[in-house]
Amino acid sequence: MSLAIITITTHGLLVAGKLQDNLKGELYAPKNIIADNNANITPYEITTKELVEKLWKRYNSFIFIMALGIVTRITKDHIQNKFKDPAIVIVDEMGRYAISTLSGHEGGANRLAEKVALICNGDFVITTGSEATKTLIAGMGCRRGTSATQLEETLRDGLKRINRSVNEVRLIASVEDKNDEKGFFQLSEKLNIPLKFISKSQIKTIEDNFAKSETVKKALGIYSVAEPCAILGGFRCQMLLSKTKLSQTTIAIAEEKFL
Repeated sequence: MSLAIITITTHGLLVAGKLQDNLKGELYAPKNIIADNNANITPYEITTKELVEKLWKRYNSFIFIMALGIVTRITKDHIQNKFKDPAIVIVDEMGRYAISTLSGHEGGANRLAEKVALICNGDFVITTGSEATKTLIAGMGCRRGTSATQLEETLRDGLKRINRSVNEVRLIASVEDKNDEKGFFQLSEKLNIPLKFISKSQIKTIEDNFAKSETVKKALGIYSVAEPCAILGGFRCQMLLSKTKLSQTTIAIAEEKFL
C-alpha cells in the first residue's frame, strides 16, 4: 500500500506523526507549520488542492487530517469510480474519528479507517451497505498470551450457541489492557473483523449491570470484561449471549439494533 498522510495544522501534525510511525507512508504538511530539521515530513508551499493534484495518481491510499468539507472540495475533480479511485480516510485533529470516505471496499478505505481508529484510540465510521448487515459485537476477554487459535475457537463456539455466523460479526471488543495482545490482532487479520479496545473508565459506568468477578477486579481493576465490551462496542446493543467461559477465555455477544 502506498500511503500519503496530509495535514494542515499543528494539532493535526501530532495525529499525523503517530499514524506515520505505525503505518509508514509519506507525511505532507505546509512548510510554515513544520519545525526545523524534521526529516519525517515533506513540506509544501503550494495550496493543498494543488498538492492533491500532484499526488493523486502517485498513491493508492490517502489519510487527510482535516475537515470533511475541505477534502470534498479538493478531491472532487479527480474522482472517477470505485475501481480506480484511491482509498480516502478522513480524521479529525483529535484523532477521535476515522471516516472511510472513498473506495471503502475496493480500495481498502474501510480497513484503513479501522487501523487508524486503533492507533488513535478512536472510533471508525463506515457507511457502506454491506457493513450495515453485520450487527454482532463479540466482547472477549482472555488470559495473557492466549493464542489466536484459541480465541477463534471461543468466538465460533459462542456464535454456535446462538446459531449465528462469523460473517455476521462486525466487531471484536475487549478491554484496553489487551491492546497489545497478539492473539487478538492475528484473529482480526485472519477473519477480517475489526478490533476495538474499551477503556476501563467506560466499563466502570455500566459494570454493575453484569455479574461481577473478584478475580477480574484484582487483575484489571474492573469487575467484568466480555459483557460490558459487547454492549459498549456497538450502538443500541442487546445481549444475545451472556458471559461464557471457555478455556482461559470469556465471550459475550450482543447485537446492534436498527432504528
